[in-house]
Amino acid sequence: MSSYSAGDLMQYAFDRDLNKKVTVLAPFEIKDVLKLSKILTEKGYRKVYLGDKLVELPLPKIPTREKQLFAVVDTVVVKEENRARLVEAFERGYRDGNGILYVEDEKGGRLACSEKPGCPDCGWYMDSALNPKHFSFNTHWGACETCLGLGHFKDGEVCPDCHGERLKPEYLAVRIGDKNIMDVNHMSIAQALEWFSNENFKRDNFGKDKNPDGKMTVAEPLLREIVGRLNFLKGVGLGYIGLDRAGDTLSGGESQRIRLASQIGSGLEGVLYVLDEPTVGLHESDTAMLLNTLYRLRDLGNTLVVVEHDMKMMQAADHIIDMGPAAGEFGGEVVAEGSPEQLSKPYALQQFPRSETVKYLTHTIPMANEIAAKPITDSTEFYEFEKLNHNNLKNLSVKFPKGAISVVCGVSGSGKSSMVMDEIYPRLKKKFQARGRKKQNGEVLLVDQSPISGTPRSTPASFTGVFDDIRKLFAKLPQAKLKGFDYGRFSYNLARGRCEACEGRGAISVEMHFLSDVWEVCDVCGGKRYNQETLTVTFKGKNIADVLDMRVAEACEFFKDQPKILPKLECLRDVGLPYVKLGQSVTTLSGGESQRLKLAAELARKPAQEMVYLLDEPTTGLHLKDIQILWNMLRKLSARGDTVIVIEHHPDIIRLSDWKVELGPVGGAEGGHLLKMGANQN
Repeated sequence: MSSYSAGDLMQYAFDRDLNKKVTVLAPFEIKDVLKLSKILTEKGYRKVYLGDKLVELPLPKIPTREKQLFAVVDTVVVKEENRARLVEAFERGYRDGNGILYVEDEKGGRLACSEKPGCPDCGWYMDSALNPKHFSFNTHWGACETCLGLGHFKDGEVCPDCHGERLKPEYLAVRIGDKNIMDVNHMSIAQALEWFSNENFKRDNFGKDKNPDGKMTVAEPLLREIVGRLNFLKGVGLGYIGLDRAGDTLSGGESQRIRLASQIGSGLEGVLYVLDEPTVGLHESDTAMLLNTLYRLRDLGNTLVVVEHDMKMMQAADHIIDMGPAAGEFGGEVVAEGSPEQLSKPYALQQFPRSETVKYLTHTIPMANEIAAKPITDSTEFYEFEKLNHNNLKNLSVKFPKGAISVVCGVSGSGKSSMVMDEIYPRLKKKFQARGRKKQNGEVLLVDQSPISGTPRSTPASFTGVFDDIRKLFAKLPQAKLKGFDYGRFSYNLARGRCEACEGRGAISVEMHFLSDVWEVCDVCGGKRYNQETLTVTFKGKNIADVLDMRVAEACEFFKDQPKILPKLECLRDVGLPYVKLGQSVTTLSGGESQRLKLAAELARKPAQEMVYLLDEPTTGLHLKDIQILWNMLRKLSARGDTVIVIEHHPDIIRLSDWKVELGPVGGAEGGHLLKMGANQN
């Protein structure tokens, strides 16, 4: 594409046609000959080219096959005293020709010129010079007109015009080297960093922007900014993330590290940064890169407060504050404080006896199998999978031993979730699907960290089903029978038992008009959810609201003589949730807590004959003590014959598993290879 201002044309004329005549022509589209002739006459034009013929105005009333005519703006000799007249001719030609004019030399050769960038050979012109809006599918300047920048045409089909690339064809045709902007957008951060850092790329594609000494004047500062930002993203362990990755598909840890990378680029000093478990989802090698980034922030003069369970992060800190001694109402105290070196000394156990963290820092309590590991022998049966190629997987064939614990490991972005969640889960689900009247004898359970579906009324007690048993217990009490209460009376979702002022929510929403609504404790029931008559029924001195306010550990003791209730509560306790309240809304749980609650709910029911559990980084958010509790639970599953497949970065989980499948060697497009598969050698 090319474009010329009136000044550019003036310089061009003096360079090429000095002391020669040039004629400036303005093009007009022919629709109505007589009407156009009148318009041109009123504008002061006297002659036009109709085809190759020079014709005087007004035009005769004769038919013509020509679709365009060229009005003669002026004929000028290119010399210094005619400079003003020539500029005026160029400006008028652009004005009347809608940004396009033609310059004809003495030999009759015509040069098409345009103020707007475009191609004079085919007559295609842009409305304005290229700007960043043209390369955004979120603006009408750049978005494909067929799919409006969505990539889909209708019913989820790929757009036939942009082929899913979301931009107008003319902007997809703009390339640097052999790549348009969407080609770059499909790269991972690591790939983009390599591409933008390539010396040949910079020199070969920006030659016009270079000074005589070879340095670029336009592209260099832009490239420096791009490479800097990409380096920050890679430095926090996100090299495998695609530039076009949708924001709502990022994990909490990934989102946090992206925000962290943007802060590093700001170069601020004297700032207090608070990070909540930034190592979530990171391989140990990525954790090392993240640490280097945090050191850079610290060394700039900033203060970092990091909430973490990761051993490497704790050992790399300048100061540790350990909270405890347990969770929930049993926590909230500082039980140890000092440098990692101080808290790792043997005497720290005597100084801080209530600190579980100190026990692990001093290696007093190493992670171990309380139940014997499952040996993999020649008689072991396997689940086998072939042609795994979702996302970056390289057409892999893998197998997992039945009744054992297998771990899928590898660097971040190496394809672990693609293998387990997108390939293995649907295949196992199809395998166990009941057909006809045949009884389904197997089941696969995907226990991930996605939020638990349901309303804010859902609680750990209702989600695991233990609340049904508790309500039945209350309905069998003599007080309840005397009043004619059935077990539905003890549901806060039904009108006959709940507080009608808050409809069983325990709180009332106060509309704040222009602000977010505020929830206040119901002043009728005091947050208990039930009406007064329902609360008169008690078991061991506790009414149904008191039970919902219990933490799991307390409830286990309270219902220790109830064989239908206790096992389900023990499942909640054994997956590391003793501090969670039975009536707590599930919407308040973290991703790791949600995953453990799902696992507890499955453990609480009678399993199928053949069970496969798929877990996605279940150690997320867990202290080392809680990881040991969770590991013991997984060992119990394996001991009873269930198969467990775990995606995990935690080194102890990898070490103690029965079977290991490792993907890599890196994340993103270059990952997805099977590096190792076999029985774990611990």
